[in-house]
Amino acid sequence: VQGLSNQYLSLQNLTQTYFKNFTALRQLDLSGNNMRMLDANIFAPLTQLNCLILSRNEIRELPESLFAYQRQLLVLDLSHNLLEYLTPHIFEHTPWLWQLKLAGNHLHDITNLMENLIPLNYIHRLDISQNQLQTIWSTKTSVNKIPRLLTKFRNSMSSVLEDSLNYITKLQPENYESDKINSTVINLSGNRLREFTLDWLTCPFEINLEHNLIENIFSSQNFSSTTADCGAKISLTGNPIVCDCKLAWLYSENYRSLFNGSQCVQTSTNFEQLERKELCEPVMCPSECNCYTQFEFLHIQCNGAQHTSIEQLPRPEQVGLKSSVLDISNNNFTVLPLNTTFGYGNVSQLNASYNKITSISVSQLPTNLTVLDLRNNRIKSLNAEFLRTYLNDSTKLQFLYLSGNPWICDCSTQQLLYTIRTHRTRIPDADQLLCYNLPNDTRLIDNVRELCTTPVKVAYYQNINATVISVGLTIIVLLCIIALFYKYKLEVEVWLYSHNILRFCISECELDKHKTFDAFISYAHQDADFVNHTLLPQLEQCEPPFRVCTHERNWLAGAYIHEQIIESVDQSRRTIIVLSQHFIESDWARMEFRTAHQCSLNEGRARIIMIKYGEITKTDLLDKELRAYLDMNTYLDWQDVRFWDKLRYAMPHKRRGKKSSDMLKTNGRMYVMGQVEMNRLREEIV
Repeated sequence: VQGLSNQYLSLQNLTQTYFKNFTALRQLDLSGNNMRMLDANIFAPLTQLNCLILSRNEIRELPESLFAYQRQLLVLDLSHNLLEYLTPHIFEHTPWLWQLKLAGNHLHDITNLMENLIPLNYIHRLDISQNQLQTIWSTKTSVNKIPRLLTKFRNSMSSVLEDSLNYITKLQPENYESDKINSTVINLSGNRLREFTLDWLTCPFEINLEHNLIENIFSSQNFSSTTADCGAKISLTGNPIVCDCKLAWLYSENYRSLFNGSQCVQTSTNFEQLERKELCEPVMCPSECNCYTQFEFLHIQCNGAQHTSIEQLPRPEQVGLKSSVLDISNNNFTVLPLNTTFGYGNVSQLNASYNKITSISVSQLPTNLTVLDLRNNRIKSLNAEFLRTYLNDSTKLQFLYLSGNPWICDCSTQQLLYTIRTHRTRIPDADQLLCYNLPNDTRLIDNVRELCTTPVKVAYYQNINATVISVGLTIIVLLCIIALFYKYKLEVEVWLYSHNILRFCISECELDKHKTFDAFISYAHQDADFVNHTLLPQLEQCEPPFRVCTHERNWLAGAYIHEQIIESVDQSRRTIIVLSQHFIESDWARMEFRTAHQCSLNEGRARIIMIKYGEITKTDLLDKELRAYLDMNTYLDWQDVRFWDKLRYAMPHKRRGKKSSDMLKTNGRMYVMGQVEMNRLREEIV
């Protein structure tokens, strides 16, 4: 059984037991059954459900886990119930939901609604008509920061979703037109909305806003650049829409065709028949000027008005436009208005010809200027900032007219000449620029050698070349020094540290970071019990723990002893000598001391920690080298009450960190680092 209809049977106390034999059910209709409460697990057996209809009941609240097992649910109809809000996370387990009907309830909290819609990435049909919504904007910032509503809903459908949709559309072909299966349809009719914005709409869409209280429609940006192919439809019948300046964007963006049948409340004029002048006229138009709209610009015509300055200008936003065209030609301006003048920043085309302007500053020009006409003024030169901002570093200024000005042609004009030659296509009258200080109508674009009589100083360029070469060589030398430093970084740091140079830049941890062990314990085999049961546990189990190398645990059987001594000392940050009578009598132990002592001398740092263990009776057996070391250095006495504190202080000062349990390989040999690694090694051998 794939479809089951139990309409108007007063089934009020259903549980999951009722559906336990319908696990393959894909469509379930329980409308009109006077159901008030639903068991949280009532639909648990129906994991294949695609369509669920619960309309025309008396449901007031939905359990959070009601749809926990309906991951393939596509259509959910909860219309005409008594819902005042949606239980949080109610749709967390229905990611494929394609149609949601909530019409005819008592929903009023848009934040609650929007938060529950967030998981629904594939929804294309949303009906929340005949509720009590007053706005589509949530008061909760986090909700408003989600992607624009319909943009979020426009994810492409997977093959699984398409197959299930085909099943639904075959069952109800009259409700789903095949050519509109991918368009988004939202029904907000019959609510209490007072305003609406188009900024969260993307094509194609159909939206029903009929019979609300909408007075204003806003659009701060063009939501579609191809409205002709958008396939969009907006229904606004039955709303008291006020046609004033707030609606002027409707005309400029040519959106009127989207609102078929919509009328202005004041005049009952259809939107399609609106004229711009019926919406509003620009305000703050300067005296003796004519302000009007034409094409996509607000034109401010002030030519021949005998103005010397302008204090404010109308802004194009008043009439739903984005930029203005200002004509102040044939006036008495000596300087242009500042770009902080109200409305002046929206000017994209400026005609200031036939005035008395003597200079041009960047602070006097709008930033988005595309056309500038400065013909027939009193400009003698253009400053470097203007040339850089509006010509060399920007392509916004498309046309610049400069003829009819008394240009001074000398060496100071070189930059202007180079700029004109570079951007000649953007200066249409470049051939008409004449030098005021030269006879015979000399043109500004003539050869620079004819304009600049002062010879170019060769020494100036020689100085530039010398500077460039010096800087280049300095950079090369610095790069070589840096490369050598990184290649021999360890050797350099050891040398600096041992000679007490820049020690604040070098830490001992950094010098020894390549070493595997914190300490190598050198002892006679007769003292193994003291090392293994007393010394090692205290060093390896303290905080932070130390990595310790010993003969018995870390050396490889059969390898050369001399080679392993050298390697153990080299790979350890300290060498701990357990000095006892047995140590003095051991040839190998004395060799370990000499190796450690020689390494310490080579690096110029104290690396040996001497521990006196037990009484030494036969001092005559001491090597000269060992005797000299004892005479020159202090040692730790095992009987000292502060022995462990002094030993830990003599050890490397480690930072706390997690002890690695990896098997480490050094020079091709595998070392076991501690008890944890020993256990791991045993497991690998087994």
